[in-house]
Amino acid sequence: MHWLFPGQRPGQHISADRLGLRLITVGIQPGQARSTALFALAEEVPAAILARMLGIHIQVAVQWQKASAGDWAAYASAVSRRADSGDRTVQPSL
Repeated sequence: MHWLFPGQRPGQHISADRLGLRLITVGIQPGQARSTALFALAEEVPAAILARMLGIHIQVAVQWQKASAGDWAAYASAVSRRADSGDRTVQPSL
């Protein structure tokens, strides 16, 4: 097997810490990129699903969602309306 990011030992992948250091040396800030990705995800996914997908506490997911200005307060009512009307295309309004 060939690794995309091989480590120092044959057949082993690079560690997350070492990869992070390599990224920093070429000018990429992994922590900042992670936060940006989480903000984008929190804007598009309800907090309950975000928490389950990432394995984080629901309150943390809610905080990320509030910080990213994602508004999923109307999600339950949109799903309820969809079930009542039989329409499967209703999307929650943001």
